[in-house]
Amino acid sequence: MKFIQILILIFLFNIPATFADEFVPEKSDNNGYVEPFQMFDNVFYVGDKWCSSYLVKTTEGLVLIETLECPYGRWIPDNVKKVGLNPADIKYILVTHGHSDHVGNAEYIQRMYGSQVVMSKVEYELAKEQAKKSKGEGSFKAPVVNKFVGDGGELMVGDTKFTFYITPGHTKGCLSIEFMVKNLGKSYRAFMFGGHSPSRKNADLAYAFIESIGRIRALASIEPKVSVNLANHPHKNKLFEKRDLGKGNESINYFIDSKGFFDFLNMQEDIGLKKIAELSANANKANSAEAKSRAAD
Repeated sequence: MKFIQILILIFLFNIPATFADEFVPEKSDNNGYVEPFQMFDNVFYVGDKWCSSYLVKTTEGLVLIETLECPYGRWIPDNVKKVGLNPADIKYILVTHGHSDHVGNAEYIQRMYGSQVVMSKVEYELAKEQAKKSKGEGSFKAPVVNKFVGDGGELMVGDTKFTFYITPGHTKGCLSIEFMVKNLGKSYRAFMFGGHSPSRKNADLAYAFIESIGRIRALASIEPKVSVNLANHPHKNKLFEKRDLGKGNESINYFIDSKGFFDFLNMQEDIGLKKIAELSANANKANSAEAKSRAAD
């Protein structure tokens, strides 16, 4: 009996060091907090003002897509509870790429609930680099990846199939994710473009970004066409504007917008082409300056 009591005391004394001492920021507008809300029968928004995080309900548990910047993603468990679900049911965490604002809380949630993390191998390496550079309240650890997926990979969770595509451009091994959402019992094809913008400095990646958009456009045009844009930053898919349009008018779901998805791809393509032109101009200037320096020598 005493042995069991000792074990219980050890467990209780270790809880604060594991979870309770970790900083959780105030849920305020200045910190980017957004009240979670339901988008579809099986999809909820649990992200913040700047980065998206989506919760997918399946017949065999919950799937979390993206985990926000640390420490703000520590709001996610409470947000899950607010929409009437149990964060302990988060079976999988899907991460599109290794930047801190997408992977920053994957390890935290995994540690709390035993969730399995799904990423590409290239992005996991980036996540480890980002974790090493993280400091202060934003410090985080890279998660343990339970399943590495490549182009065309699939994950079946209960009644929901997730299909993955490698779409480089923002980063080298960016994952885009496709699955079906349900609205009033009817299914619609949803897509998350994992690389929302071209690389700022790498011309090769910027060109790859344009190629990825072309590929996504072709994939999305196959019937049933993609009609739901689950962008990983809410301003990219006008998420909050569409949420507000639907308030008091439940007969229309403004998140179902096929034209809006293809308009989004066109907008991203324009951004990519401008970035390529900028990088090309900068490279020409640098080459010209180097040539002049060599001539002077």
